[in-house]
Amino acid sequence: MGVALRVENVSKQYRIYRRPGDRLTESLTRGRLKRHREFWALRNVSFEIKAGTTTGIIGPNGCGKSTLLQIIAGTLEPTEGGVWREGRIAALLELGAGFDPEGTGVENVFMNAALMGFSRRETERLFPSIERFAEIGPFIYQPVKTYSSGMFVRLAFAVAASVEPDILVIDEALAVGDAVFQHRCLRRIKELQERGATVLFVSHDAAAVLALCTRAVLLSAGRVIGDGAPADVLHNYQRIVMEREQAFEDETAHAETTDDDGAVADDGGSAPLRYTYRHGDGTAEIVRAELLDAARRPTEIVETGAPVTVRVRARFQRAADDAVVGFLITDHRGVHAYGTNTKEQQIDFGRLRRGDTVEVSFAFNCWLARGQFSVSLAVHSRDGVSYDWLDGVLFFQVTSPALIEGVANLNASATARHLGMQIADCGLRNEDRGDGTNDETKSAIRNPQSEINESLTHG
Repeated sequence: MGVALRVENVSKQYRIYRRPGDRLTESLTRGRLKRHREFWALRNVSFEIKAGTTTGIIGPNGCGKSTLLQIIAGTLEPTEGGVWREGRIAALLELGAGFDPEGTGVENVFMNAALMGFSRRETERLFPSIERFAEIGPFIYQPVKTYSSGMFVRLAFAVAASVEPDILVIDEALAVGDAVFQHRCLRRIKELQERGATVLFVSHDAAAVLALCTRAVLLSAGRVIGDGAPADVLHNYQRIVMEREQAFEDETAHAETTDDDGAVADDGGSAPLRYTYRHGDGTAEIVRAELLDAARRPTEIVETGAPVTVRVRARFQRAADDAVVGFLITDHRGVHAYGTNTKEQQIDFGRLRRGDTVEVSFAFNCWLARGQFSVSLAVHSRDGVSYDWLDGVLFFQVTSPALIEGVANLNASATARHLGMQIADCGLRNEDRGDGTNDETKSAIRNPQSEINESLTHG
């Protein structure tokens, strides 16, 4: 398997000017008066991609993903380094790239195909399949400036995928389409994979990266900080995202609570707990929380149906004899997905004294649908008095190779029968007659063709 794409020490610098006139001043002085600051969107990015493989480029917003794909596609020149490509490349970049808004969909199809080296006759041969895949009806004959974002992406992907490129580059475009179109695109990508095409795409959808990619590259602040198996790289990416989210929520909590540092000290010597909101009368203090996978390792990415454990540790500042420890999982819209506590699980701690510490582990199979979820933790009395309640303590993402609608994955199974053509039996079934029909008559009724054959034989 040869190399289809090689990125060698690619760096991209932009000049940032505070005022429009600074650019003119710098130009007139031929650079003697510097009026800009340098911003490096990419620094020394290098990797190779084998032909016929699919690689995901992931990373937080602003890390340089789109800039890298533009350089790979050839629409942007690097400041340093270079890119080597083998074969025809088709790129589906940010919305609007490569399309003339004044032209119709048909005109843009022919223009983009020509840019990829196709003759008009070749494009005319491909056009029916492009039109069928895009499925935007008569709008294909209207100016693309009248298109919705979904229609625009449908047409752009139809062109990029129908020309059967050697290298297909996609920049987060599939997130714009509806669920049906996303499935169609993923199926088309798999067809291109089977034909040996090399696919490189940016996506924040962990499930798509796991389902399609054999490799993932993680960018942060314009540099490659991870390169390897998708599951491992996604864990690192999820950790970066959660750290940024927790830092933001910590600042919010600092302004909304009386806790000076917006955190709860951990008695195990690790990093303090983060949270989005906290309340309680102080009888107990949650000091540690973890989401663990089947190997008892901390995790932020969970495959739907996989066994996980929520483990929480609480220290009691005052005596209590009716303590309840529980957790609640909430999706990104605030919908409660699942929750339970030690009272429902029939666990009784008995009398707890000041200074006692308890640890509770809730083990379950995570039958949730794809999406982002958070975990809230609480210690309270049996009649609902809050000792310590923390919202947004843990964050995790549920992935699935299949599309699942809603909050829960009910793991449904399906059976089917092919019934064929149904013919009315005209009330001739013996078991329905109940009139003592003998075996010979029964045989003739169940196989009327035998009577016809016999009459033909004997004239």
